[in-house]
Amino acid sequence: MSAFKSVCKRELRAFFASPLAYVFIGVYLLLSGLATWNIARFFDTARVDLDPLFQFQPWFLAILAPAIGMRLWSEDLKSRSSDIYFTAPVPLIKIHLAKAVAGLTVLIAALSATLPYWVVVSYLGAPDHGLIALNYLHLILISALFLIISMTFSAVTRQQVVALVLGVTVNLILLVAGLNIVTDIAGNLPARLLTGWLDSFGLFSLLTNAQRGVLRLSDPLIYLSLMALFCIAGVTLLDARRRPGHPVWRSWTGATLAVLFLGFPAMRATLDLTIGQVRIDVTGYQLNTLSPGARALAASVEEPIDLTLFYSEDIGSEYPNIRAHADRVEALLNAFAVASNGNIRIQTINPAPFSSGEDLAITQGISAVPTEGVDPLYFGLSGRNLVDDQKAIPFLAPEQDHRLEFEVARMISQLNSVTRSRLGILSDIPALDGAITGSQRSAIQRAIEDQYQVSWLTGDMYSLPDGLEAIIIAQPEHLSTYTLYLLDQYLLSGGNLIVMADPEPVMHQTRQIAEPLRDWMTGWGLTLTSDIVADESLGLPVTVQSASGSRTVSQPIFPAPNPSLFDLEDFLTANLRQPINFGAAGYLVFDDSDAISLTPLVSTSETPALISADARSNVSLTPTTARNVMSPHEGAITLAARLSGSFPSFFTAAPQPDLPDDPVLARLAASEVNSNTGFISQGQQANILFIPDTDILFDAFYINPQDGTTIADNRAFLMTAIDQFAGNPELARLRARPPAIRPMTRVTELRNEAETLYLAEQTSIEDRLFELEAEIESTDETSNVRLQTEYLEAREALRDLQRQFRQRIDGLEAWLRGWTIWFPALLAFLLSATIRLWVRRFSR
Repeated sequence: MSAFKSVCKRELRAFFASPLAYVFIGVYLLLSGLATWNIARFFDTARVDLDPLFQFQPWFLAILAPAIGMRLWSEDLKSRSSDIYFTAPVPLIKIHLAKAVAGLTVLIAALSATLPYWVVVSYLGAPDHGLIALNYLHLILISALFLIISMTFSAVTRQQVVALVLGVTVNLILLVAGLNIVTDIAGNLPARLLTGWLDSFGLFSLLTNAQRGVLRLSDPLIYLSLMALFCIAGVTLLDARRRPGHPVWRSWTGATLAVLFLGFPAMRATLDLTIGQVRIDVTGYQLNTLSPGARALAASVEEPIDLTLFYSEDIGSEYPNIRAHADRVEALLNAFAVASNGNIRIQTINPAPFSSGEDLAITQGISAVPTEGVDPLYFGLSGRNLVDDQKAIPFLAPEQDHRLEFEVARMISQLNSVTRSRLGILSDIPALDGAITGSQRSAIQRAIEDQYQVSWLTGDMYSLPDGLEAIIIAQPEHLSTYTLYLLDQYLLSGGNLIVMADPEPVMHQTRQIAEPLRDWMTGWGLTLTSDIVADESLGLPVTVQSASGSRTVSQPIFPAPNPSLFDLEDFLTANLRQPINFGAAGYLVFDDSDAISLTPLVSTSETPALISADARSNVSLTPTTARNVMSPHEGAITLAARLSGSFPSFFTAAPQPDLPDDPVLARLAASEVNSNTGFISQGQQANILFIPDTDILFDAFYINPQDGTTIADNRAFLMTAIDQFAGNPELARLRARPPAIRPMTRVTELRNEAETLYLAEQTSIEDRLFELEAEIESTDETSNVRLQTEYLEAREALRDLQRQFRQRIDGLEAWLRGWTIWFPALLAFLLSATIRLWVRRFSR
């Protein structure tokens, strides 16, 4: 052990007692920083992950590790000091490893100098620390491997440059082995056999696992096996130098080494098939681990389903969000494949321009998204089952990451199911209208019709369609007595209802609620008053116009309760992660009953208010007028509720329907009436989701019109209820998982702080302008000029506030650049210069 320490100390002294190590670390930091900030555009991603840093590190280390390892033997061979090692009674393997430890110490010091990036992302938000730690572990292992490879060639030649070139070449081969660009080049059989053999040495899959946050127990062993292989090769070559009369190829060691290199693919395959199946998901949100609902769904697949991921890798790599999301998609698809026991088969196609892959992507419904360049980006998923049913997700938007698992699971569910569940809808509002088709439909209606067979019901019916799993009732204007009877009997037979009634709709003109529906609700113990709910603390921001222009203010009649105001124990709201936006929701009153229980699912804050019908009559409910007519209410108000229990019938006997006057139609109607089952007076256990609002169904309340992103969980809430009530609970549990994207909350806080200041200043100025406008009417021209001057000065003050905000963001980015790039690099160069001067001084 003393020889090991002595050699290691000698090499460390050679590195750190000279400027070599510090120059190396400084150059490494500069390259890493410029690549992270300028090429990968770290700050532009607005995400607190270190993927922009880690994606370049293997390529830098493939070059810089040989720069450290090239001298470890070549310098000794050139100066003949290696003879000391060759003649010493110490095993060469011990000397070789001592030199490797010294070189690895330098590389770890360089990697440690990038830790400020970890501090920076922790300052900017809440990064995934497990994912970052796993990537650093892989970088240490790959650094050690690249160093040992370069030392192998350093043991061959006295020329350090030759060792550097050979080491870099082999390292790069290991990095590119397994990439599509390599396998595509292999055309004939010998070339394919060669590339297949090289693939077993490739590091691409190991690095991909690290980027995804998956620790396979076989990955560290593969690194260690490659290190051992090249270490044995290096020691074998050194032993041949120590004994010139015994060439490597004539010794049993050389033959063993050749067998090891040729047999390494088999060993790696064995590791992958055995302990490689043991995987640990180190991500904070368990992004690589399917939720229980998704696992159950994947395990239920009995016949093969082929999923094809179309991803323009070359184009997507230019966009950090797309590149990171592509890794997430691939990891998720692989997890589905594993959970299905091989019944879900995954294929990835890179649709290059004017290729058959591009033609296939277009025919399977994948969107061609325009980019900044000439060629479009394809990033979508298609699926097909054995009977050639086909489904597609045209574009996998990174902004919709929180819905990714659900969307893939829904596709699998549709391909795995022969028939879809049937859903009945009785609605007189545009957001749920069977007469509207195509792109004119609301997003909720499209989601329902994509997943379920929909039967559109009317207010005059003589029978309900067979097989209805659930019924949605949304603001019907007319409801015949017999139709109400059919709905009543459906509920009593154990059917589930989703009922929406709105006393003050904002997005449509259907203001009348059918009186039979109101009477039926009374039988449940539920009364929908004419009052509407307001909550100033939860109001959505809206833009209002005034004489001085537009401004953004909070609208109290549009409350947006966040998940802290949801019932997190009820499966209808437990998985929701975003607010639900309401519009002038009604006020519910519930009379307690032994047979029926009410569970508040979504509530206001503890300081809501009510606006009566009289107070809002002949008044436009702008944010200002709403505040003027609000009446405080003590305690939270329910905005969505579940009614559960055994519901009594609203009828004492089956009513006689009003048959059509036409004899033929009358006979047909009578036939439908006769087909109905007998009267039920007391029902089975059933559930009703009641929402005193219909505006939540409209896209304008939860979808950003600029980019189509979902800003609230309105759709997820309703679709979760449908999934549960219509017999597909596995999908309901997948509606809203935490997103993989972790935003830079510090930047968001700065922006919100600036916007709050801006809004407060703007509101103050606007109030002053209203006063000035009133004064203008009673003042002379001279005063008008003064008022206009004051107005212009106020507008200039607002623009200055905006500029200050932009300067704060730019200043933050500049400070972070300096902390991660220039400060560590300059410190390394300063240490290098200091040591150089110190050596010169004491060498005189």
